[in-house]
Amino acid sequence: MNIKHLRIGIIHSLIGKNDGVSIVIDQTVNAMVKDMGIELGSIFFLAAHSSPRFNAETNDVFWHKNEIHKTIIETFSHEAPDGLEDEIKEKAFYARDVIKAWVKKNQIDLIIAHNTSHPYNFITAVGLGMFIEDLRERGIIWPKQMVWWHDSYFERPIFAEPNPVVKKYLKYLPGTHVDGIAYINKLQSAIGLKYLETHKAGKAEAFTEKRTVVVPNTSDIPWDWQKNYWEDEIMIAPPQDNYNDSFLEDVGLIDEIADRGFDLIDTKILLQHTRIVPRKSIERAIDLAFLLEKKFKANGKKKCIVLLVSGHSGDEQVQYKSYLMEYYDNLCKENPDQNVVLLFGEDCILSHRDIIVDKKYYNFAEVPSIIAGHGGIGTYFSEIEGFGNNLLEMISAGMPVVINEYEVYKDEIAHLGFELPSIDNCVMTDEMVESAYSLLTNLHYRNKVVKKNLEVLSEKLDHKIIADKLEPLIRNMFTRTL
Repeated sequence: MNIKHLRIGIIHSLIGKNDGVSIVIDQTVNAMVKDMGIELGSIFFLAAHSSPRFNAETNDVFWHKNEIHKTIIETFSHEAPDGLEDEIKEKAFYARDVIKAWVKKNQIDLIIAHNTSHPYNFITAVGLGMFIEDLRERGIIWPKQMVWWHDSYFERPIFAEPNPVVKKYLKYLPGTHVDGIAYINKLQSAIGLKYLETHKAGKAEAFTEKRTVVVPNTSDIPWDWQKNYWEDEIMIAPPQDNYNDSFLEDVGLIDEIADRGFDLIDTKILLQHTRIVPRKSIERAIDLAFLLEKKFKANGKKKCIVLLVSGHSGDEQVQYKSYLMEYYDNLCKENPDQNVVLLFGEDCILSHRDIIVDKKYYNFAEVPSIIAGHGGIGTYFSEIEGFGNNLLEMISAGMPVVINEYEVYKDEIAHLGFELPSIDNCVMTDEMVESAYSLLTNLHYRNKVVKKNLEVLSEKLDHKIIADKLEPLIRNMFTRTL
């Protein structure tokens, strides 16, 4: 079968934004066009919000923060409010009809639905499931449906006890009629098998063998890192773009350090390149910032330490940003002579460069390169990750990163050979502080770490992996029966 002629439809809440799923979608599109020969004009998008792009349609019913999704998340494991089931049906039927019209209009052969195993996309999952279910019950096997399983209610303790109303619809998350599944780690594959055993009795093992694949997060390296002489005692980082020359000023960093009597020479930057959600354990990065400031002071070097958080807040419906600000304020009170700055960059960082009413916005993906150019390091103390998209982004930008060893990292990344100073169970250690200090002060050590990590990334997690994994799965979905 020549898959080059397939018309692909991609569904998610967000397209072309800063979240990890959007990043994977764009990486997948690039792999399909560059490595699988599918024309860009044959790829269509359906989302709630999308950056400007060809073949994209939007509808608020797919927005993971709309009112019905907020209600579902808030009451998922609690008593369902009156009328919830009727509202789920109404919205799901509407989503089904939108998807049906989109598929017909664009003559879609293969739907790739991202994260429909997660309650944040509940209505999308149910509407899509109903659409496919109706087709299959009428003997119609086209279009095929593939799920990209980034996260799921199986993986989150807060979703362990669904209420009776929600429970009625969980067969659609991700769906009993899916034709293929792409996981992002092996742990999910085991979870998915249990789901399949419940809903595809007798065919679960065959489905797992022929119709599922693990596609790890990947990253290219967008600069010519190999031409550098890595033994030099100079900091090596990606070339800087003059558009980004004003970033530190616009994000407020220059004014903040000036108020404390510092300039950039005497400032060390930590970058938390993630969304502001609790599972990222950003308070550990705040702890590290205060400990590093004390370490510099103890060594007779008065420095200002800045922790910059580049991702957006408001996801997962908790006031985590407010908690972090309070956490930081309390540490400031406990350490009245400190010189530590906590900055949130979300007000001037988008998924793309832009200038709106004279205000300049910066590309989220470029922030690690900017901070690497100023000798900063990344922090990534997550408790839970599906894989580690933002971790790979920082590595690809020539940034050394310090981490917490979350479960997927231990199982699927650690053996690859990255050099990432780490803690376990989010417990800060003297060894971590010492490693971070060395990365900020010892150029030879820093360059050695950066070079090693770029070599591993280039060899083992290049974008080509996506096509190598995805193409056989798609062929099997269209040509091999269970």
